[in-house]
Amino acid sequence: MIIKSLQICFVTLLISGVAAWASPAGPSTLQGNVKDSKNQPVGGAEVHIQAKDGSGLQKIVRTDANGHYVVSKLPNTDYEVVLFVNGAVKATINNTKTFADRPTQLDFKLTGQLAANKVKKHTHMVYVPSETGSNLSGRWVEVDDNGDTTAAATAGTGKVERLTGAAVKQMQGGGTNSGGN
Repeated sequence: MIIKSLQICFVTLLISGVAAWASPAGPSTLQGNVKDSKNQPVGGAEVHIQAKDGSGLQKIVRTDANGHYVVSKLPNTDYEVVLFVNGAVKATINNTKTFADRPTQLDFKLTGQLAANKVKKHTHMVYVPSETGSNLSGRWVEVDDNGDTTAAATAGTGKVERLTGAAVKQMQGGGTNSGGN
């Protein structure tokens, strides 16, 4: 009976050892710093970490006042890391690998201007039909709503004129022809 108990204990120990060795959970650490374009730390930024192994593991950590973040006790696998600053996505890294023997350093340095600070160019597209006798089809041309006709002129439309609604109505209704025949 004692031999049978020893065999069961040995098999249990062997199985738990193999399970612990094969388990992806490990002492992995992901850490880094978030800095803006002026090399100043960004405090309060959210770093979202999601495992790509299908386990559904998700962690969210905020940077401290020095722009530093640390997430430890992560399984050894690949992660998608997304950086949010003031609720807007600023960076995404899809293939971050963690290691059991050393921390994974993942720093973010923001560059450029924020999209909210850019002045939007108001333009729209206008269809220009093909010219008479041409086998080429018509084309779409970008026209600036602010009155800048250089975009349309450089696109090959030649002369660009802006008409009022009354003038367009007169042309469509077969209005008087001032040119004479």
